[in-house]
Amino acid sequence: MKILLDTNFIITCIKQKIDFPSIANEIIDKKIEWIVPQDVLNELGNLKDKAGIKTKDKNAAKLSFEILQTIKPKIVELPGKNPNVDIKIVNYIIGKPIVLATLDKDLKERVDNKILTIQGKKNLELI
Repeated sequence: MKILLDTNFIITCIKQKIDFPSIANEIIDKKIEWIVPQDVLNELGNLKDKAGIKTKDKNAAKLSFEILQTIKPKIVELPGKNPNVDIKIVNYIIGKPIVLATLDKDLKERVDNKILTIQGKKNLELI
């Protein structure tokens, strides 16, 4: 099963100390192939390096790179010139059997794909 991770999902899981790779493997009975768009890596890099960002957010962004290294995601280029990463994600996954890992309400409403999201404080839910 392919799961595309978006920025807010990764950052929130780290800040809430949710081990999303392990929990996802528990609730999904198929082999998971993680996908991370280059745009998401760019956003995480900007969070990590940008001045004026809260220390907690910077640390979460730094840790996200360490976690991503352990799960060895496939890094993809999202097609299109639109600067809005959410629009590019929608265009990439529409009509494909890819689960979207997000907390973004607007993004969830734009796609018919399955969604991996946080339920409560420490759990994940596939909807």
